[in-house]
Amino acid sequence: MNLFGDRLGATGWLVAVGVVVAAFVIGFMWLPSLQAGAQGGLWDAICRAAGIYRPTGPALQTTPPSEVPTTVAWNVETVRRASSGDAQRGSVLATGCAGCHGAKGISPADAFPNLAGVPADVTYKQLDDYRSGKRQNPIMQGMAAPLSDQQITDLAAHFAALPAEHSGAEASAPGLVLVGSPMRSIAPCVACHGPQGRKEGAPPLHGQKRAYLKAQLDAFASGSRHNDINQQMREIARALSAAERDALADWYGEVRHPN
Repeated sequence: MNLFGDRLGATGWLVAVGVVVAAFVIGFMWLPSLQAGAQGGLWDAICRAAGIYRPTGPALQTTPPSEVPTTVAWNVETVRRASSGDAQRGSVLATGCAGCHGAKGISPADAFPNLAGVPADVTYKQLDDYRSGKRQNPIMQGMAAPLSDQQITDLAAHFAALPAEHSGAEASAPGLVLVGSPMRSIAPCVACHGPQGRKEGAPPLHGQKRAYLKAQLDAFASGSRHNDINQQMREIARALSAAERDALADWYGEVRHPN
């Protein structure tokens, strides 16, 4: 009985080992080899079979470089650089901008934005975006292409130093300006564009050209303008109706001088 039991135990042990080996070969060698061609190499397939997922090239680069909205990253160094320009040097460079944006930064045409009083970080980002092609406009891309980093910061300092157009009190502002639309996850305009708050790179909108504002809101809504970090403006503009976009542009574009 003992001899028979020992032999049975040994046989059972050998069978168990054989099953384990067969399962390993099937689960970690044969099946992965069938998947390797379609889902990467053999080693990646073996790792997947073991529940280990290794990052691959496409997984590491989730956003194609061409779809990155801007090369500007707001950090301490970028903010310092954007505010380090020389306004006097910038005023010499700005003579080439006067045709569209006015000699004092107030555009004579509705299609072109006012630049007077625009914070330096705003002008810095937009010029850098034009230079890198992240914001597209044939004229502005051509103007920005030859500019050095120092020239961009000098231009930004020049326009920031000019007196801006002003508007009146906020009392008559549309609801979207002051409170947004919480049910649609739309933040109020004043939270980023002032005066209740401000984000780096977000321009003040009061007294800006109506036609320019309408064109930019429509461009964000359609996606033809896409240099907004994290797509904030694209998401908001898409959530707005065409009438709401027009109403915001009309209100911000109306210059209301204090009495």
